[in-house]
Amino acid sequence: MLGRKRVMLKQVAEALGVSSAAVHKWTRGGEIEYRKLRVLADFLGVNWIWLRYGEQAVLDLATAATTDAQLTEIRRKHLAEIMESEARMKFAQEVSGIVTWEWNILSDAVAYSANAEQLFGRPVRELTDFWLALEPADAPALRAKLETCLSSGLAYEAEFRVRWPTGETRWIASRATCVPDADRRPVKMIGVSFDITQRCQAEQALRQNQAILDKAQSIAHLGSWFWDVRNDDCIWSDEAYRIFGWQPQAFKVTMERYFAAMAPEDRGRIDQAIRRAIDERQPYCVEYSILLPDGRRRHIHEEGEVLYGEGRAEAMIGATQDVTDTRQAALAYSESEERFREIFEQAALGLAHLGLDGRWLKVNRRLAEMAGYPPQEMEGMSFQQLTHPEDLEDNLLRLDRLLSGEVASFSLEKRLLRKQGGHVWVNVSVSLSRHPVSGEPWHLIAVVEEAAERRAARRALEEARLRSELALQSIAMASWEWDLAAGRLRLSPQAARLLFGEALEEAPEQRFLDGLRIVSRQGWLDSLEGIFNMSSRAQLDVLWHAEGGKTLPLVLSLAAERGSDGVVDRLIGALGPR
Repeated sequence: MLGRKRVMLKQVAEALGVSSAAVHKWTRGGEIEYRKLRVLADFLGVNWIWLRYGEQAVLDLATAATTDAQLTEIRRKHLAEIMESEARMKFAQEVSGIVTWEWNILSDAVAYSANAEQLFGRPVRELTDFWLALEPADAPALRAKLETCLSSGLAYEAEFRVRWPTGETRWIASRATCVPDADRRPVKMIGVSFDITQRCQAEQALRQNQAILDKAQSIAHLGSWFWDVRNDDCIWSDEAYRIFGWQPQAFKVTMERYFAAMAPEDRGRIDQAIRRAIDERQPYCVEYSILLPDGRRRHIHEEGEVLYGEGRAEAMIGATQDVTDTRQAALAYSESEERFREIFEQAALGLAHLGLDGRWLKVNRRLAEMAGYPPQEMEGMSFQQLTHPEDLEDNLLRLDRLLSGEVASFSLEKRLLRKQGGHVWVNVSVSLSRHPVSGEPWHLIAVVEEAAERRAARRALEEARLRSELALQSIAMASWEWDLAAGRLRLSPQAARLLFGEALEEAPEQRFLDGLRIVSRQGWLDSLEGIFNMSSRAQLDVLWHAEGGKTLPLVLSLAAERGSDGVVDRLIGALGPR
């Protein structure tokens, strides 16, 4: 053959990408791979079947042609039956969508039924048309299956995709068998192809749904199960296996193994619950504990339903959920609530939850004692009702800033009105609690502390500071003290000699006031107003008119002291020449 074609071994070797020795081996009858056989046939321009099987294959073709001629009369005889059969076949193909085809391996010709275009989305007259329609990614696997079928003689089964000219992808299934010659060599392949797109799409959707279900069960620690009561056959989902600490589908679950995994103290109770569900048709909803292979204990919630047929129980279907984390969280929450309740009720400070509108939702015992109300009576009232009118405006302004998000919390000192009358000074710290899910304002939390002692300490500290400052001034100036409630004016010896020319333990108030002349009346009024409104001290320029008409320019320093009710009841100060 190579001689007729005037082709050298080296040329063949280069064309096929093999060594010259390999080509030489083939020319001596050595086996050649199917793929290289097809390439060699294309290179030489001959039929690959002839190249593989030799002259006998050509003779077989000629014999087949002669035989066909001899059978012409027989064909004519049965033509009517054949035409009727073909009509039935055509109708069946159109209804079912099945395409029949026949591939002559010797001539490489292929014949498809008339409905092939409906299946492949384009005319298919030759093998090249088929390979053009095939999804390129599926071609290697399909060629491998064809080679296996041709070399082994086994039935051909394949599923592949074709791409229509419109861009749509369809799934096709093909089934075929090889027809051998007298020497058991395949000379023809006869088969059918049909559309399985809907089935593949349904399978894909089923796989996706199963994947979603498996993921959902894994997240929720929820496994599903089926128990055939008649033959004790159990089917468990993968997550059900995992809940019990078992490798999914590693073995067949039985009711015996199921009860063996259960905590011993729960087995009898669960067995009775199952029997009641079957015999008495009662709902099956139980909780029990299991022991994992590693010894850990888990808590299980299980629900199921009995399926009946002809009045008899046939199966149970249900779900198993691992609720260990939920139970532990509930227990921790309960313990936390109890601890909070104890702290809330026994705290030395007043504690309260308030609605955003200011209503007392919950108050502890200490806060109720401050206000003089029973806790139940105080709850439902509003903080506005128990706030001194002079403190309410400032309180509401601070609350508005808190609710608007301008501040995270606020503190203020105010007067809390008591049920019995009067008030108590308190220091209140208020913060905003937000809803754990929505993040919206939820309620107010208030911490209330009595401020009487703090205010007294602060007042004593301030008075001590003022006395200290005045004491320092008194080194160079004369000191004085005016008890407004008692109406007594006390002067130091130095002050008495400066004003009256003699030492007096007490000086008449009127005589003291008559002798003072204020340089700036408005300054005097402003200073007094400042002192009485919580300012610390003031200093004024005054003139003292002594007896005999003598006038002395003086500096008068004064400060206020307040009683337990916050009212100014004493003035103290110093005098000195200006």
